[in-house]
Formats: sequence, structure tokens, C-alpha cells
Amino acid sequence: MRPGPDPLHTDPPPPAVKKRRRVPKPSVARAAVESVVVLAGLTGIVAFVPLTSRWFVPATAAVGALAAGYALYGVARRPGAAKWWGFVWGGTDDEGLARGLYNSGVLFAVALVPVVAVKSLVRTPAVPHPLPYFAWCFAQDFLFFSLVLKNLGRLTAGSIAWHRHFAVWGTAALFGMSHFPLTGFMAVTAVVAVFWGYIFLQCRLLWPVTLSHFALGLMVML
Repeated sequence: MRPGPDPLHTDPPPPAVKKRRRVPKPSVARAAVESVVVLAGLTGIVAFVPLTSRWFVPATAAVGALAAGYALYGVARRPGAAKWWGFVWGGTDDEGLARGLYNSGVLFAVALVPVVAVKSLVRTPAVPHPLPYFAWCFAQDFLFFSLVLKNLGRLTAGSIAWHRHFAVWGTAALFGMSHFPLTGFMAVTAVVAVFWGYIFLQCRLLWPVTLSHFALGLMVML
């Protein structure tokens, strides 16, 4: 007679493993078109309405409205766009999210010291009001990190060694260029954008980058 199972020593069933759906990637054609449009817009801003131009604010308001409209369209019509762009978390590694949020806080704390030097040594623009500036921070971060950085990584994967680093540093250079012609400010923002790029790829969320951008920008420019 075979002994039955011992209820006191039966191992519990293994916990069910949730399978996360992979975030849909945009097609290569869409990634290329989005990148070209952003680069064309950046070229137009730098060439015709740079940061010191009196038309910079109206021009960037129009760019921000277009960026917000495209973001809303993508979230409504493109499956997975909200996760791909970092509006909601779409990662599979909880530790990556935690590390990204932690590194965002560390970057903010470390940057507090150089802020004093930037305010005294580097010419910076003025922020007229925090609310419109927050909207502009979101528009900038969406254009450069959600679109350009992710698309550069998408387009160069498999063809360029260290393609993620190329995407981060290339995006940071373009981010700094968007602050032309204030050369000192361009250099500072490009350096900080390198850290923001890695944080964005690590935690797969845009909001920590935008909040850090907003807070540090206010401290530098108010």
C-alpha cells in the first residue's frame, strides 16, 4: 500500500509568475520620421529663433503644443506608446526602476552644489513663471528623451557598438544645442542631459527626469 501525502510536510505550490507583455517598439520608418522632425524643428529654432530671440517664447510655446498634441495622439491611437515613451512604467525589472529613481535623487542632491557656480559663472535665461516652465520641461524631455533618445537606440541597434551610449550622448549634445547661443549654458545642460538619459533608460519613466529638470532649472534660472 503506497503512503498518501503528508499534509504537514507538503511543499506549497510555487507562486504564479506574471508574464509581462513586451512593450511594442515603433517601426524603423516611424522612428526615423520622428527623429528627422525633431531635428528639423531644433535646427529651425537654433537658426531663426534662438534662446536670446524675443520670438523664442512664442516659438517654443507652439513647439510645446505640437509635442503635447502628438503625445496625446500617440497614447490614444498607438498601443504601447505610453510605455515606450515613459509616461507609464513598462519595464520588467523592478530593481531597474528603483535604481533609476534612486539615481535621480542622487543626481538632484549632487547637482545642488554646482548650481551655485552655474548661477554666478554662466549666463542663463530667466523663467517668467514656474507653471509654463514645467510644461516646457515636459515638452523638451518628451522630444529629446522619449523620441530622439529612444529612436536613436532603435535605429542604431545592431549596427553601432554601444548603441545605447551613442543614443544617450548624441541626445545630450542635441539637448545642449537647444540652448544656443548661451555657450556656457549649452555645455552645462548637455552634461546634465547625459545623466538624465541614463536615468531614463534605467527606470523607463520620463517623470523623474522631468521633475529633476524642472527643479534644477528653477534653482538656476530664478
